[in-house]
Amino acid sequence: MKTILLVLCSLSLFACKSTKNSVSIQSPIHMSPKIAQIDDSLFQQEPAPLQIDSVKIENEILTIYYTCPVPIEKLELVASSMLAKSFPPIRNCKLMMLPSSEKGKYGPGMVQFDVRPLSHKFTKDAPTYLQIAGWSEKLLFIYPD
Repeated sequence: MKTILLVLCSLSLFACKSTKNSVSIQSPIHMSPKIAQIDDSLFQQEPAPLQIDSVKIENEILTIYYTCPVPIEKLELVASSMLAKSFPPIRNCKLMMLPSSEKGKYGPGMVQFDVRPLSHKFTKDAPTYLQIAGWSEKLLFIYPD
């Protein structure tokens, strides 16, 4: 009886180990950092068909993790020149998919933007809220030195 129990336990351990090794994890697609821009004509177009999974902002770098069911060639963060009157002011932004010579990639991805051009004032500690289409929370950006 002990022998059967020992054999069953060793088989289950071996089976768990072999399934663990066969699982492949797809790493996020990484795009090089870009500079965000204010462009009303681009802002009027449809945003990129992606789902934003998480967002973080550190100093002047905005990092967006996303999932996309279609191949992404080139992503840009485009903002409207209009500001919502509040304190701090709110700037609406969209992720736009632009034509590129690069081969498109789909699935999970990560993109980084320098958001300094989106500030309402280019002075130290000037606050601006960034409202990104597809993300429910406003992000507070404080202009650095």
